[in-house]
Amino acid sequence: MANTETALKDLMTSIEGVIGCALVDYSSGMALGTLGGTKDLDLTVAAAGNTDVVRAKMRTMEMLNIKEGIEDILITLGAQYHLIRLITGRAGKGLFLYLALDRERSNLAMARHQLKRIEAELDV
Repeated sequence: MANTETALKDLMTSIEGVIGCALVDYSSGMALGTLGGTKDLDLTVAAAGNTDVVRAKMRTMEMLNIKEGIEDILITLGAQYHLIRLITGRAGKGLFLYLALDRERSNLAMARHQLKRIEAELDV
C-alpha cells in the first residue's frame, strides 16, 4: 500500500504528460498533498475549485436518484485534461485524486488506467 507522497510521486513518474497532481479532501476543499504544478496551475486553487465540481456532481446524482458511485470525472480543455478520481476505499471516503495532463503529451486511456491502479494502492 502506498502513502500519499508515494502515490503522488507514482502519478508524476508513471503517467506521460503530467503537469501536476494532488490528493484532496472534498469535505474541506484542502489539498492533503500536491506535486508538480506550474505558475499557471496552482494546485491548491485547483483542489478547492475541483471540490466544487465533485460536490455539484454528487448533488446532481442525488437529485436524479442515481445510486452508483462516481468513478472519475474528466474535464477537457484546449491544451489540458483534468482528471478527478474519487477514492473508493473506506479509509479514503471523502477524498479524490486530481491529475492535470498536457493534452499533447499524454494518452488519456493510459492515464485513467494508471490513475485507477494508483488509487487502488493508496493507503490514506
